[in-house]
Amino acid sequence: MKKILKKRETGKTAELIHMSANKDNWPTIIVCRSFDEVDRVWRQAQSMGLEIPQPITFSHLRRGKFEPSAINGFLIDNADMLLQSLGGSVPLKAFTMTVEEGETE
Repeated sequence: MKKILKKRETGKTAELIHMSANKDNWPTIIVCRSFDEVDRVWRQAQSMGLEIPQPITFSHLRRGKFEPSAINGFLIDNADMLLQSLGGSVPLKAFTMTVEEGETE
């Protein structure tokens, strides 16, 4: 699993769009926290001249609104915001991730 850690407005979403547009991994779907974010990512891909599968919301992912056998993988945009939204107004203080053998932090 690739981790993209950069400051705001430094191309994280653009990198996901390029990954999603890669025909070797087709279809890899971008997951966003809201419909507004889905629209933003879709428009950004269009402005970049890249064809990507229609992004979905985290809500759709949780409800299984996709065909698993037809998808090569998921790309989560703004995972920190998505995780924060799970707790509503209660601040997210930390989260952990497992680094697989051979991966770097």
